[in-house]
Amino acid sequence: MWRALLLLLVLGLLLLALALAISGARRGLFTSNPRLTLRQIRISVQRDGYWNGKENKLCERIGLAPGINLFAIDYAALRRKLLAVPNIEEAEIIPELPDAVELRLLERVPRAMLGVPGSPWVVDERGVVMPRLESMAAAWPRMPVITGLSTLPLRNGAVAENALPALELIMTALRGFPDIDIRSVSVADPDSLDFWMRYQNQKNCRVIIPRRNRGLSFLLSALQSAIIDAWRHRDPRSCFILSYTGQVLIKERLP
Repeated sequence: MWRALLLLLVLGLLLLALALAISGARRGLFTSNPRLTLRQIRISVQRDGYWNGKENKLCERIGLAPGINLFAIDYAALRRKLLAVPNIEEAEIIPELPDAVELRLLERVPRAMLGVPGSPWVVDERGVVMPRLESMAAAWPRMPVITGLSTLPLRNGAVAENALPALELIMTALRGFPDIDIRSVSVADPDSLDFWMRYQNQKNCRVIIPRRNRGLSFLLSALQSAIIDAWRHRDPRSCFILSYTGQVLIKERLP
């Protein structure tokens, strides 16, 4: 019995010595190795991304600076900090031995301003709110405006739920109807969307469509056909009211 206990004690001491040796070797080879000190931080992002060329500003924001050992960085925590930046949709951190880290970012694409033209807030197609001047839109001269919102101001990273119907309309036009350039959308009426648009960069139109409908692509197709038909008949009226079934009523003006 005593022999067995002595054997276990010896084995335990050997394992402890082995663990200490591995820990020391790891520090010597990795965490305490001066050759593995971070010296270069690179950002890969869309060409028109806001963070393109702003390595210092982003690193200051997330608390990453040269001088730390690559193996001492908490990469999971660093990624969480990146994803907490409102205009960053996805992030990947790639350590590059011996002394560099690459931050691969996918920025959110702003799709509309909130409230008024020149608003400090923009949203992506999912309704995520971000500062206009800290997004791709900082360099854009114009984009659609969503008005009639009941909850302003909004905060960074929040989702503007009441803007989602307007964003769905904007994205449907953007993806399938290049001749329809939506300039503004009002969501003030709970039953309809009231928007201004320009057709083929020639005709300004005001349009009202029901929120409950058979599909936005269906309604925009009906609208486009009505605009073309009005042109052919030299009809100067420019206000279009669409029904659930896609029927179009044309008026000279709307209240």
